[in-house]
Amino acid sequence: MPKFKFDLQAPLDSATAYNKIKTLLSGENDFKKFDPKVSCNFDDPSKKCNIQGSQFKANLAIQPQDSNSSKIAIEVEVPLALSLFKGKIQEAIEKNLKRIL
Repeated sequence: MPKFKFDLQAPLDSATAYNKIKTLLSGENDFKKFDPKVSCNFDDPSKKCNIQGSQFKANLAIQPQDSNSSKIAIEVEVPLALSLFKGKIQEAIEKNLKRIL
């Protein structure tokens, strides 16, 4: 399955950004509308999340930039057929994360 990576800057410290992302992914969200079988595994000490769906996998890692900002490194793995929609997938992820950050 093809992978693509991108980063998203957050105007929050890494702990706050991680907690907001964890809250989003633990509750009802747009990702579950696309794939109701989505499950998330959180690694609190390292501020990472592994997301597993029936058609995709994703990894998020929140890294501190300075005391007031952080970087979210995102890696998404999708089937070849969905790789054509890479831009739309990235746009949906960014939209949902920017809404809470």
